Amino acid sequence: MQAKIEQITKEAFAAYGQVIDLPVQEDPTIAVPTVNFWKQQALLTAEGELEVGVLNVKKMEMVFDELENHFKTQTGLICLSGDWAIGVAMPGDSVPKAGEVKAFRIPKNQLVVLHEKCWHTAPYPVEHDESLMLVICKKDFLDDDTVYEKIDQRGELVL
Repeated sequence: MQAKIEQITKEAFAAYGQVIDLPVQEDPTIAVPTVNFWKQQALLTAEGELEVGVLNVKKMEMVFDELENHFKTQTGLICLSGDWAIGVAMPGDSVPKAGEVKAFRIPKNQLVVLHEKCWHTAPYPVEHDESLMLVICKKDFLDDDTVYEKIDQRGELVL
């Protein structure tokens, strides 16, 4: 099963999460000589504390035989060092089939926020040997709210 990687847009990604376009295309909430600020570009909900982690992903084949899920946690991802790709499937409790995975290319410095229960692959660097990313999630999500499940067949993200 192959999922063709498409350029991410707010509309195409809406079923899986939020996309924050950068640069922001609307007027700032606050505009003064020293600062422009755009409030509420994405909303994350969590009881308690959030954590920001650093993820370094290395270039590899964009193949997968399992998907990851965080059933009680939204996941914010932003890559600081290049474009990246991710496979996603509709949020839910049941493990999706490989044919239900959709693939997106996300530009450097663009934030995406995956919905709770959104099935996803690992992030993959597109044009660089390594990509440095920030991950924003509920505190201790890795220990308390991360599952990996095998899928029905091997999948691949293709450019």
